[in-house]
Amino acid sequence: MKHVKFCLLVIASLMMSSGSIKTGEPCIGCYPGERIPNIVLHDIEGNMLDLSEYKGKKVIVNFWATYDACSRASNIRIHNFLKENYPNIAYLSIAFDENRSVFEKTIRWDRLEIESQFCDAKGPRSEIYKKFSLNKGFKNYLIDENGVIIDMNVTPEKLKVIL
Repeated sequence: MKHVKFCLLVIASLMMSSGSIKTGEPCIGCYPGERIPNIVLHDIEGNMLDLSEYKGKKVIVNFWATYDACSRASNIRIHNFLKENYPNIAYLSIAFDENRSVFEKTIRWDRLEIESQFCDAKGPRSEIYKKFSLNKGFKNYLIDENGVIIDMNVTPEKLKVIL
């Protein structure tokens, strides 16, 4: 009986201590409190986007596609809201359109700044698309200066409260 109690005590203490080990760094993932995975892409003019270069700055990363009306409207709303109210927050918008010319025409039609718009022409086959589970719907992320996700699926109304 003494051995059973001792074993249970050892097991309980191991379980409690293993859950409290922390590295101090947030894990990499796609949810608030986690560090966002790095993203590397080229814009329509061939310039490279490397999300890690935005360290030290708040960033909104927005995923969308021209064929998805809701995500397209959200892209326009957030772009315009940040431009008018929070120009110090970087906006990086990534579309998953396999037809690059449709993407380029849409950017011009929607009057968006080319510098903030990127296209991953692999569409749903893209590693980024898969990594962020965008088959479940397009989303966006508000990221702090250290690359940690503050919130996701932000709207201008939500940003007014958060910021």
